Amino acid sequence: METEEIRRFNRYYTRILGVFDKNVFDLDYSMLEMRIIGEIGRNIGITANELTKCLNINKSYLSRILSKLEKAGYLKREKDAQDSRIFHLYLNDQGLELNQYVEAQSDQKVIDLLTPLPEKDISELKAAMKKIEEILYQVVPNELEEKNDFI
Repeated sequence: METEEIRRFNRYYTRILGVFDKNVFDLDYSMLEMRIIGEIGRNIGITANELTKCLNINKSYLSRILSKLEKAGYLKREKDAQDSRIFHLYLNDQGLELNQYVEAQSDQKVIDLLTPLPEKDISELKAAMKKIEEILYQVVPNELEEKNDFI
């Protein structure tokens, strides 16, 4: 199987997204930390186990990030009513404010990227992205997006 073209595209797209930027939007947080905030904001009451599956990261790494974000005052954990071993994650007011800021900045980044393009190219790009998602969903389903009726 030829992987060169796919890997080249992955490198290009992660550079566009700023995945490897040390900080996101001049904040002292990484892209992953902001993604975790975003997932908790989009999936109110999500558990750490659900996050590890969605983000494909190990539990101990996620635990350290959650502790950091909790200590910084962005989220809270609440025990499950039926199983005290399970904690549900929620953004508090400060976390909601941070998430709104990052979402707005992310939207603006996409707008800035696409503004120079003609509408026809933007439509083709969106169709191509949807097709990529449909194909890859066969091998890597996105349970959180499915749970929220996005797919």
